Amino acid sequence: MQMKRMDRSILILLALMAMLVVAISGCTPVVQNTDLPPDNTDEVPEPVTEPDPYLVLVNADNPLSEDLVPNLKTIQGNFKLEEQAADAYLAMKAAAKEDGITLLVISAHRPYATQERLYKNQVQKLINKGRSEADAAVEAAAIVARPGTSEHNTGLAADIVTPSYQNLDPGFAKTDAGKWLAANAHNYGFVLRYPKDKQDITGIIFEPWHFRYVGVEHAARMYEEDLCLEEYLAKK
Repeated sequence: MQMKRMDRSILILLALMAMLVVAISGCTPVVQNTDLPPDNTDEVPEPVTEPDPYLVLVNADNPLSEDLVPNLKTIQGNFKLEEQAADAYLAMKAAAKEDGITLLVISAHRPYATQERLYKNQVQKLINKGRSEADAAVEAAAIVARPGTSEHNTGLAADIVTPSYQNLDPGFAKTDAGKWLAANAHNYGFVLRYPKDKQDITGIIFEPWHFRYVGVEHAARMYEEDLCLEEYLAKK
């Protein structure tokens, strides 16, 4: 009889212990995995902004690919520009004509091979004047861009003069055509690419005939703030 009571007590004790274990395990907090990444489902990723192709910087430190071939459109004779730049130039030429100014393009898009030939010719001219080959190569680069470093390879630049003055020299700035371009080109998306007071920045001599298409919005800001392309890009 006493054994049965003891057995019953043991069973009761075991049952109580089992209930206690269940209760304890049920109250144990669940530890979250701290290695899981945070929930960012509400965050919107920043859009990727593509660079503006009309603001491409081309110079000795930023050469173009040798196989670059822009979509071209004829603007005069055999001269071509990139399509949007071509349309802008033709509009500018028409506006100039209304003001009694005749614009004449004497250079526009140039393939890499053409630029290479022009540069080598300039080097040879300087050598013929007594420069060493090394000095001639450096000096020539300030007059004719090295192959791959000319804006003409992009199809966005044109050398613009007038029938009565076709010399590529500073004197063009004093002609009516030169003055008209300097004052109005930005309205059509073109900028005077190598200004007289920016030679230390551009690395190129003053070229009042060389105009580069960047788009109307950018050209207007560059004109108003008196910035060359290098300065404008540095501010963006």
